Parts: sequence; structure tokens; C-alpha cells
Amino acid sequence: MSILLSIIVPVYNVGSFLPKCINSIISQTFTDFELILIDDGSTDNSVEICDTAAKKDSRVRVIHKENGGVVSARKAGLSVAVGKYAGYVDGDDWIDEHMYEHMINAMEKYNCDMVMCDVEHENKSVPLSSGSTHINISGGYYNREQLENNVFPKMIYTGVFYKFGIYPVIWNKLYKREKLIKHQMAVDDDIRTGEDAACVYPYLLECDSLYFLENLSLYHYRRSRTQMTVSYDSSYFDCFKSLYEFLSNSSIANSPYSNQLEYYYSYLTKTAISNELKKANSVPIKTKLNHIREICTFADKKGFIDKIDISSLPFFHRMYFKLIKRNRPFLLTVCINIVRFWQRFFR
Repeated sequence: MSILLSIIVPVYNVGSFLPKCINSIISQTFTDFELILIDDGSTDNSVEICDTAAKKDSRVRVIHKENGGVVSARKAGLSVAVGKYAGYVDGDDWIDEHMYEHMINAMEKYNCDMVMCDVEHENKSVPLSSGSTHINISGGYYNREQLENNVFPKMIYTGVFYKFGIYPVIWNKLYKREKLIKHQMAVDDDIRTGEDAACVYPYLLECDSLYFLENLSLYHYRRSRTQMTVSYDSSYFDCFKSLYEFLSNSSIANSPYSNQLEYYYSYLTKTAISNELKKANSVPIKTKLNHIREICTFADKKGFIDKIDISSLPFFHRMYFKLIKRNRPFLLTVCINIVRFWQRFFR
């Protein structure tokens, strides 16, 4: 018996959130699906929650594997999926009960390669980053010509620093499984920064058609910006370098839209430096400055900041990139802390 939809959920130590995630999928008004739960070496009660769900509903399948990261988990799920279409849900998020009904209806009606919906924060009524897109397009169907004219030229960089044209998250979109396999399996397991973009943008670039469910915030995203801005990731820069190497050899780099990658790399450079200056990073200031100097050296060696037009950027961004190009870690530290102070007390 054929299955129309495969829903893949990577799971790693999200026991307190996982039941709500699973229940939101099991309760979908669209019922012709398989739910594949990938336990990526969890050490909490996520393991038992997954196994219990499989016992209660025959549509649920569980794969237990050693911890390898979210990319390896997604690959594991996709490798056993059998649906005509495939979608992802993160284990600490949940979805509207009508989400896949809306998406499948659009897919089947228009035979499009991708359907995307808006995203809502758990405690906010506005969509993630004001929606799934910053491009001035309306909801509905887009053929290849319309994608080339209206979407691809600004899918990564809209001209405003920094707003994605199409938000690169992987989980608010529905894909044709056989087309997705090529792009998901190509992503290196070691890419843990921008891992969604590494799959979404090359996939999007090969789409002949897309449907945008405008003003339908069907995916509920749990992690807050507060958590993201406070936590320190000691591997961020290494992950950025892995992403850079991947994207620099991707179909985007060999397309008419490759210049957008320069802005993406520049954005990630700024983010990598800001990451080093988070309070949670307890290393001595001298060590922080050395790390920032290393990031600046990488950017200078690769040359992508030289290729962007900083004259159109806001004042503080222009200042950041001038200091990065001059490799001035101490002044960068001072400027970033001033901006943070201003944003905290005067914004």
C-alpha cells in the first residue's frame, strides 16, 4: 500500500516537548502519512516516548541510532521513507492540525515542487521573521519563469542586511521526496550551522514551481531568540567554515545568483564574531580576541566581504565590516558591546 507523505522528526533529548510534537502530527486532518521518529542517541526519556508512540499508532516508525547530529538524523529518516512527499518537524516544535492537509492539497492540485507556509513563535502572534519570505510576493503558485524573475534573485539576500528572501528553515516546507533525497544526502553531517540552508536553497534552485501559503502560520517554533542570543557555541566558527566549503561548491555558487552567497558569508562572519563575545563564553579576553582575529583572517583570505556593497548597509554594519577587513578585534569588541548596550536600553 502506497503512502503519500513521510514526516521525519529528528529527536535528541527533547522529552519534555516531544509528546506535544508527536500528538500534533498524529492529530493531523490529513491521515495518509508515516511518521518516522529518529532517536539520535537520546539519553533522556525521549527513547521511551518514541517507542510508546509506535506501539499506539501503526503509522509511527522509530529508528534508534548513535548521536550524529540533526543532518545525520534527517538522512536516516529520509533513507527509509516511502512517501511521495516528505516533510520535517523538529522534536521540540509542533504543528497545526491542518498543516499537511493544506500543503498536500496545494502539492496535488498544482503538482509543484515545494510548498511553504508561515511560522509562528510559541509565545508570539507574528510569524517568524514576519513570515516565510521577505520578497514582495503574494501567496499562491509560481512557475519557473516567475521563480527566476521574482524569487531566485533575492532568495538569500533581499538587498536589506540581513533579511533572507526565502527563510531557509527546512521544516515549514513540503518537498517531493525523490527530489529531496539528492539535496539532503549531499549535506555533510559535520555542517551544524546553516544545515537547513545547505539543503533548502539548492533544492529551491532546482524547483520548476512553488506554492506559498501566505498568512497561514501552521508551524509552531519553540526556541526563543533570547536562548539563541545568550548561549555560546564553541564550534560555531568551525561549522561556518564547513558550510562555506559546501556552499562554495554547490549549484548556487555556479548560478547567476552566486553573489547572494557573499552576503550570506559576511552575515555569518559577523555572527561568528558576536558569538565569541557572548557572556557565556568564559575564556579570557585575550583568547577571545585571538579567535576573532582568526575569523577576520578567514574572511580576508576568502575575500567575500570585498565583494559586497557595504555602502548601502546601515552605519554599524559598515563599521563592522571595515574593522573586520582591517582585522581589528579589539575595536570590534568595543563596537559590538556598545551596540548591545544601546539595543538593550534604548531600543
